[in-house]
Amino acid sequence: MTTSSAQCPTAHEELLAAAVRLQPLLRESTLASEAMRKLPQEAIDALTEAGFFRLLKPRRFGGVHTRQRTMLEIAETLGQAIASAAWLVSIGATAAVVVRHGSEQAQSEIFRAPDARIAGGLSPGTAHRVDGGFTISGSWSYASGAPHADWASIGVVVPGQDPDQDRADVQNFLCFVPATDVRLRDTWHTAGMRGTASQTFLADQVFVPEHRAIAFESLATGRTPGGGSGYRLPLAPVAALLLVGLLLGLGQAAVDLVLQTSPSKSLTGTSFVHQRDSTGVQIQVAEAQLKLRSARLHAFEVADALDSGEIVNGQAGYPLRALARAQCGYAARQVLEAIQILIDVHGAGSFADSSAMQQYWRDANVAARHAALNSYVGYEIYGKSLLGVPERIGPLV
Repeated sequence: MTTSSAQCPTAHEELLAAAVRLQPLLRESTLASEAMRKLPQEAIDALTEAGFFRLLKPRRFGGVHTRQRTMLEIAETLGQAIASAAWLVSIGATAAVVVRHGSEQAQSEIFRAPDARIAGGLSPGTAHRVDGGFTISGSWSYASGAPHADWASIGVVVPGQDPDQDRADVQNFLCFVPATDVRLRDTWHTAGMRGTASQTFLADQVFVPEHRAIAFESLATGRTPGGGSGYRLPLAPVAALLLVGLLLGLGQAAVDLVLQTSPSKSLTGTSFVHQRDSTGVQIQVAEAQLKLRSARLHAFEVADALDSGEIVNGQAGYPLRALARAQCGYAARQVLEAIQILIDVHGAGSFADSSAMQQYWRDANVAARHAALNSYVGYEIYGKSLLGVPERIGPLV
């Protein structure tokens, strides 16, 4: 599958068609992913074969260039089938954006295999400078897709050269190491998003060459020496947006379930033979659909602003990045509220293990708690920007 830098409609349609084709297989993998707390290998292989782990990687390494609008629709489509698959694809694409901020040597090593999967955590471990790089130690939880990963991306704090200096002398880096260089601890026992296998990486005095370390400051500003690819998508809005995509998919799946069952499902304790005959149900379904529509409009506005180059790195681009951060959090909140309404309509049977509704509810409530989607943090960032308050509480925005 090849694309031009200005993605053609055919490529967009091919990618979405591939996501739709995978939906039956992914739905069938739900029970296994819940039991194993990771996606079955068959699902991982299918996502790989479809090229979804090549998304946003450089074309010169066999990657698939695509617009953020397309990425959002892919995540939404996969999320309708199983949120964990959409999450891993989205996290993988975000990791590709991060690597593209790194050195050309790092990119050539990590992207050498176009389908290479990257998992990681930002909780800071410790690192010490040595000749040619760093030695790192620590544990990094919430590394989504860790059992399937080829590379681990892990955050570290590097003490300054002068022990008498304050914390201003401390530096933060994101390091990339082969997954074979770190150990894995099975810590992922959660109410939802179980198939993401967001386990914990462990490292003890692992060497990382300097060219595979990216300064956090560089990720925030986009001013990096790496690559020469001219690819500098602002990281924060991309990362948040792709997670909204799978939430949109979950919301749509919940709506579809209610629309499918309400014509034949009774409204217990009332004279209505079917749910759809109730004015109350009609109003609730309408409200839920409008909340999802609102979420989608905000998400696609962010996607289009990224695709047009309107949202950029640097000080001048901060107001729109702040707005995008708030919009993503707001969209996530709208999806949660919509699903809550729909689960009320669907009734107590929603919580049966056999009901897909409880799966949507659990997955959405876990996924929406990702730090990048914390709505109140997003509102504060945007509010400070609107009011001209210089304080930056989100260093990557």
